Amino acid sequence: MPYQQRSTRRVRSHLIAYGDVCRAHGPVCGELVKLGFWNRRIEAVQVYWVSSSYNCYGWYQGDIYIPAISGARLSDLVMGRQTRLTDVLRHEWAHALADYWPELIQSKRFERVFGGPYESTAKVAGFDPAIHLTKYASTSACEDFAEVFHFYLRHKGRLPVRLAAKPSIVRKWEFIRWMASRIAVIR
Repeated sequence: MPYQQRSTRRVRSHLIAYGDVCRAHGPVCGELVKLGFWNRRIEAVQVYWVSSSYNCYGWYQGDIYIPAISGARLSDLVMGRQTRLTDVLRHEWAHALADYWPELIQSKRFERVFGGPYESTAKVAGFDPAIHLTKYASTSACEDFAEVFHFYLRHKGRLPVRLAAKPSIVRKWEFIRWMASRIAVIR
């Protein structure tokens, strides 16, 4: 998908158009490049706009799928929440990186920082704002990683001041920074 004009606007309807995906994806790719995550291993990842999905957006079999309408999007609409499409893409790119860089994710370091292995389906104790950036992050280690990664990209790698007093989140942020430094060396 080609780079497009920067767009961080929230998609206000329950439908996501192909153009919305194009406009959101370009800036996210630029962030991946600028922050050191873009490399030959992930060049083949494609982002697809699909008509619908009962579940949600997703990383599936090596590519990212963004549905025009999904159960998650309808839930957001009903609950009055809005999710930036750029944030969804940032989150899904985290899962892509985890698949393409297993030597970094399947490590004791990851388990210590995120409280368990990436592939674990075990539920964590529950949402704690001192430990998790979002409620969704508290569902598993892989989702915690993806949520921290999406915030890392959104904030251009700079830890927001409001999070600096949360040691658990600082460690997770440092893991993402360490991951970028390893990718730069390994390329």
